Amino acid sequence: MLFVLAFSAPLAEGAKVAAAWPAFRSSHFDEEFDGILYATAAATGFAAGHSAVTLIAAPLTIDAILRVELLLIAHPLMSPIWGHALGKVRRSRTPTARFIVSWVLATLVHGLLLHLTRATSLLAVVAAFPVLGGLAFATWWGARDLLARFGRTARISARTVLPSLPPPSLSAVRHALRRTEGPILVHWIVIGALATTGVMLAMVALAVWTGHQVGLDFSAIEREDSTARAIVPLVLITVSILAAFPVSGYLVTKASSSDGVLEPALSAALAIVAVLVMLGLAAPVALVFALAFAPVAFVLACTGAWFGLGK
Repeated sequence: MLFVLAFSAPLAEGAKVAAAWPAFRSSHFDEEFDGILYATAAATGFAAGHSAVTLIAAPLTIDAILRVELLLIAHPLMSPIWGHALGKVRRSRTPTARFIVSWVLATLVHGLLLHLTRATSLLAVVAAFPVLGGLAFATWWGARDLLARFGRTARISARTVLPSLPPPSLSAVRHALRRTEGPILVHWIVIGALATTGVMLAMVALAVWTGHQVGLDFSAIEREDSTARAIVPLVLITVSILAAFPVSGYLVTKASSSDGVLEPALSAALAIVAVLVMLGLAAPVALVFALAFAPVAFVLACTGAWFGLGK
């Protein structure tokens, strides 16, 4: 994985930036949304060429096609991370530290997906799906926020699907994550992390009990079995852990009477780091799998806290 993060992923993301750079420097790059547009176009071309080379070089099997398709979808979803940062500097046309941080983040996500799709275990491929889902949501959310500034909306409005729960804008989320009045409630961050850990343990216990009731074999996970015998109990435990984050985020927000989601977000991040450290010491193989779900867990915790605010 170190080779992927240090060489393969930076080289691929650098090639995408090089492909989009002439458009960034041209006079046609005049809207903030153009950053996402040109970055996605460059990534799509790169993904098409990379997929073609991979399929030609490797034996054509269903497993190989699935892994290539995952990366084919992921490439256009990763580049908008740094494309959005380029759109912010469309007037000065000088990349800032925000672009560098965004590019590094996209490179890390790229490296993680490369590692997951190249692993021999089917469980690693399963772990790539939540990363794709998170990337798709982040791209849609960022594009929706930018289009709203130009008075445009998506064809399918979220208000039609959830009329009472409109999705927050990026500015609203930034405001909720910013402490505007009073000091940060440090004790609620610690209490929230402990509460999140407790809810996780309770949800895992419930998942294990449910699994035993229906006859699932949880020992198949330890044997790294790639069949459905291991995937089903693993998915059950993963879903139970993820379900703990919105619940704990909601409870911490209500209990602390906070006017933002900063404390629940930090408590969730602290709990996630603690879980990653414990997995790194006890089960390094599961660490990569947990890293794939960590952003999803954090977003779910913030979502639960958002509902706790009564927004």
